[in-house]
Amino acid sequence: MRATTASVDVIRVESGTTVSRDELAGEFVLFLRAGDRLYDVALNVIEHAHHVDPAVHLIVGNTDSSTFGRRRAPVFRPGWSPDTFLAVDYINRAFAVRKTRLSDQFTVDDDGVWGALIRANFRDRETTLVPHILFATRHAQPPTPTAASAEMVRAVLRERGLDAQVSPHPSGVLRIQYLLQDVPSVSIVIPTRHSRTNLERLLPSLRSTQYPRFDVLIVDNGGQSDERDEWYRAALDGLDASVLWWTETPFNYSRVNNHAVSQTRGEVVLLLNDDTEIVDRQWLAELVGVLMQEGVGSVGTQHRREDGRIQHAGVVIGPGGFADNLFTGLQPGEWTMLGATTWYRNSLAVTGACVAVKRVDWEAVGGLDERFQLTGSDVVLGLDLVMRQLRNVIVPFDAVRHYESITRGTSVPRNDFFASYWRYHSWLAGGDPYWSPNLSRRTATPQLPAWDEQSPVASTLAALGRPFGKMAQSMSISAEATALASTASVPRARVKALQAHHAKIRGERDVSLVNWYIPDVDMPFFGGLNTAFRLAAKLTRDHGVRHRFVILSAPNEEFFRTALVAAFPELSEIDIHHYDGTPESIAAIPAADASIATLWLTASHLVKAPDAGRKFYLMQDYEPAFYPASSMFAMAEETYRLGLYGICNTDSMHKIYTQSYGGKAMGFTPAVDRSIFHPDGRRVKEASEPVTIFAYARDHFRNCWELVYAALSEIKRRHGDQVRIVAAGARYLPANAEFIDLGLLDYRATGALYRETDIGITMQISRHPSYLPLELMASGVAMVAPDSSWFEWLFEDGENSLLAMRGVDDLVERLDALVTNSELRHAISRGALATIDDRHSDWDVAFRDIYAYLRDPESFAP
Repeated sequence: MRATTASVDVIRVESGTTVSRDELAGEFVLFLRAGDRLYDVALNVIEHAHHVDPAVHLIVGNTDSSTFGRRRAPVFRPGWSPDTFLAVDYINRAFAVRKTRLSDQFTVDDDGVWGALIRANFRDRETTLVPHILFATRHAQPPTPTAASAEMVRAVLRERGLDAQVSPHPSGVLRIQYLLQDVPSVSIVIPTRHSRTNLERLLPSLRSTQYPRFDVLIVDNGGQSDERDEWYRAALDGLDASVLWWTETPFNYSRVNNHAVSQTRGEVVLLLNDDTEIVDRQWLAELVGVLMQEGVGSVGTQHRREDGRIQHAGVVIGPGGFADNLFTGLQPGEWTMLGATTWYRNSLAVTGACVAVKRVDWEAVGGLDERFQLTGSDVVLGLDLVMRQLRNVIVPFDAVRHYESITRGTSVPRNDFFASYWRYHSWLAGGDPYWSPNLSRRTATPQLPAWDEQSPVASTLAALGRPFGKMAQSMSISAEATALASTASVPRARVKALQAHHAKIRGERDVSLVNWYIPDVDMPFFGGLNTAFRLAAKLTRDHGVRHRFVILSAPNEEFFRTALVAAFPELSEIDIHHYDGTPESIAAIPAADASIATLWLTASHLVKAPDAGRKFYLMQDYEPAFYPASSMFAMAEETYRLGLYGICNTDSMHKIYTQSYGGKAMGFTPAVDRSIFHPDGRRVKEASEPVTIFAYARDHFRNCWELVYAALSEIKRRHGDQVRIVAAGARYLPANAEFIDLGLLDYRATGALYRETDIGITMQISRHPSYLPLELMASGVAMVAPDSSWFEWLFEDGENSLLAMRGVDDLVERLDALVTNSELRHAISRGALATIDDRHSDWDVAFRDIYAYLRDPESFAP
């Protein structure tokens, strides 16, 4: 039996009629204008969206116009954009709203409905955008705001305790200029290569700025001279300004700005290119007013080119496989399938040509990412703010013009493309929330996609010289085994030779260079490879160890080097060596003081390598269990009999290797990154809110996804709108799944997701539970986990988790207990946090003995 579902009420009233909320019978309400026509699918889509996520109070869709039954002029909405919505009713009746969020009484006209939604003050988590076109309308463009609209918005802001000047603007939006009681100080940072052409245009316009508290720091890397100092003294007259001469080479835009910002003291940091011009004296007051509003991370302006066309109206991730400026090349005032170019916009990022950030937020994200030399770090700044649950805003008025790339041309360092891929990847794969999935992702000017359009990830990888392939579980175990049979085979004589070699090496030996044997790299931020990279970084940081990563892949040094540095900047000086698994390529691997395999196949290769140092095996899961009983299982298991010194992740792996296979090993207990996974900021939820369950949706054999999916489907059937099920990790959900599919996420964003999660589920058949339960527990989530003796080092039934048999019935029973019993859920959450705090909160502690073990493993062996 399913719990209550959304019923939708469609009522017909004359425009201007005052309606009482109590008159509405449905749980959700649609407000249609005369002549609007719902498509047949609309109510089913709304019903399904509510059922999938019963925490949603506002469901937004899309519209088109129709003539004689033909569809034309579709309008696609971006994801929830509160700053846009405050200035123009961009939703324009293409929505269903939960009636309990409406005022007791409201007027059914343009301002009345718009005002009722503004007053509801929706949080992002309370809204959802469905990609469907729900109805046809004769009103493709929203009503032009009037003086009455401005008064309505001003009244709403006053209700929130905010003071603002609100007025209709000729461009078709309300211009909202916040009036701050406490005006923050602003430090404007301007990098330049002593371009007097640019500065002679910018500085006089900057001098006209009407703002009471701002200072200017120009950081010039054009070379200091007495003549240039004298020029600055005249040019900066009338400004609270100073010059910082920068001599470091090669030039790094991010480092220049970070250093310059560190020399300033303003409460607000504003980065400004020297190739800009101020054309509105109120520009700074307007930007800062928006910036100081709740939830805002950064603010910039729409930029116009010298010819008057738009140069920047926000950043879109996806075009060309990287990022581009929204609406570039369009005329101000153009109407597009994504709405008007004159609207305020929320965006994933703001161009660094003019961006304001509160200093506290700048410092929290670490400023600009210095792995970017010239371009891209401004995009990452925006992404970092978004992952801190903040939003970025573009003010659409002609206030700051940008004469782009006059200073340094348009050449982009190749390294910046690689750095961009690692930081943009989640949005390249999953989509930009402010860009409709119905639009082409090849361009930042809205148009329909071509039938053969390539995905942004495929475009990016092609530009980086990397083959594109979809991650999926292989069912061709026999074919895979046949392909690997020869390269994974190790002669008995080679095993005996390794054992004899280790027997000759006694006592402590210096370890200053380590060879890491690793498989091809997909993402450096997750799982076992991330742990290997983290350990390498610690060995460098604490002991000065150098590293060579020996990668089983086709050569592409830039790709792998930037991958490692993206995860751990300490690894910037590593050596990279590629090999293909053939005897000749293995024989050519340079020697090191110690070598470490990180995957069963690389263990086979390591044994055959002509390396004079000790050989180790970083064991992070029982890899034979990755496969059904088969040749693959046999080959993986055989690597535990090769005589490598084990570095075992968890007591379970240590027990397996030493007791079942007679290996010599040390073990360590894994930890979590507490800067990401912690309970700070967990909301105390209302009793009426649905319980959120999280599952990692990847159908790899060892994840037992089929069992998890069946159990969660039954929980959804039983509890309906009392639960919401969130899946992330990969897009393997069936089309009819009643789960929220978040797809691939940036790992930094998962902590915030987990802090909104009540129950987590993991169900693995291997003998290591992955890091997922640790990260969920560290975020305060109550776990359902496998009842297995191999996981006793982590899970305690009824204390920090509920343990389940690996069958649907018991899984459902355990999940059901947590769904229906909030006290039990909270008790398990407290136990989980205590477990992490006590045993899994510090990677440095987890790794503290490994360097000594590398130097003398026999002293650790039982």
